[in-house]
Amino acid sequence: MPVARTPQNPDSSVQLDPPLLRRGKVVGPGDGLSIWWMGDDKITFPAVSEDTAGEHAFWLDYPPSGAGPPRHVHSREEEGFFLIHGELELKAGLVQAKVSDGAFLAAPPGIPHEWRNVGTDRAELITFTAPGGNEGFFLELGAPGDKPPGEHTTMPVREINARTLRYGVTYLESGPDPLDGALPIGEGRSPAVVLADEGERWYAAGATYNVKAAGLATGAAYTATEIVLEPGGGLPAHRHARYEEAFYVLDGTATVLVDGDAHQVPSGALVLVPWGVHHQVQNTTNQVVKLFDLTVPGGIEEYYRRACRPSPVPGNEPEVDLSRLTAVGRQFGIEAGPGEGGLA
Repeated sequence: MPVARTPQNPDSSVQLDPPLLRRGKVVGPGDGLSIWWMGDDKITFPAVSEDTAGEHAFWLDYPPSGAGPPRHVHSREEEGFFLIHGELELKAGLVQAKVSDGAFLAAPPGIPHEWRNVGTDRAELITFTAPGGNEGFFLELGAPGDKPPGEHTTMPVREINARTLRYGVTYLESGPDPLDGALPIGEGRSPAVVLADEGERWYAAGATYNVKAAGLATGAAYTATEIVLEPGGGLPAHRHARYEEAFYVLDGTATVLVDGDAHQVPSGALVLVPWGVHHQVQNTTNQVVKLFDLTVPGGIEEYYRRACRPSPVPGNEPEVDLSRLTAVGRQFGIEAGPGEGGLA
């Protein structure tokens, strides 16, 4: 049996990898890599693959009226879209819908899809892929985002596809068959559209978790959750044994503790939390705080189902919820950690 190389055994044939050290990261509003896509579509990447160990990429898109990607299909990644503001027309496989603020679309690999801003103003939407890597296509073709926007441009499908081979994406011509160009990897899968007032809701310690997509809808690749923190509510201090987490502040200002460092995180900021890093989120204001939360891979929804209740209970003590979150968390590799405000 090969023996690992150690200082005591320098001549062994197998060398252990050095330990991996990753820290949490707070990306402020508007920060990150920015490009102009097709001339006038602003895209900002607060998290690319190198920030997440390749588990996901996360970006903000601000398309002008009438803009949207051509019909295309992914061969590798699950893709998700959360519409912060605006009106979009979605076409994904056999699913067609016109949606507004708060809608979510889960787009599986192998299913052709497209969307278009049909509102009168710029839209604002979150896009992510799990795993990451596809963002390289946009960064390679986009114009630097620190310059003024250019004129809107288009690119023939053939020319786009000449550049997409390494990214596993094929762009398609429009046609009457919405499944034309579908890949075998998408067989048995369907896109899922979840509107603002829809989702699977759970409650604990002043936090409502509205699961937008999980399980079969995401191929267990991710769980997407909208979290609402009432004043005084929060997520207790903890760390994950496996999940990469990213949460984007939709409304309000969250008080966040990441690996011992405290931050006031405003609307428009993204917090990246690698697995193994202690973190805590609290609403210390008198206004509601809303978060969009992404965990990769999927599965954390089972923790919510086991540890939370369907709705607040009159007279409920937060300490009871926190105790259950801690006890159930151990079964999911979620360990309580040091925090502030009695949430440890």
